Amino acid sequence: MKLIGALGILFALLTGCTAAPDRILLKEQGDDNRCHMKIETYGDPLMPTERQVVDYYGPCDERPSTK
Repeated sequence: MKLIGALGILFALLTGCTAAPDRILLKEQGDDNRCHMKIETYGDPLMPTERQVVDYYGPCDERPSTK
């Protein structure tokens, strides 16, 4: 029974360490399939408070990279 409890705690801890997906804060479509997007990125799962907002101008069918 202790093993099941320990495995449950381990699973809960590891689930919390996965990286969250990026979040689109703003998306405005302009002329010629061009977009202005503000995207909040989630970087290192060990530092969940380290977030970055990317200001993107470009094609609407692409996602910006932080690199």
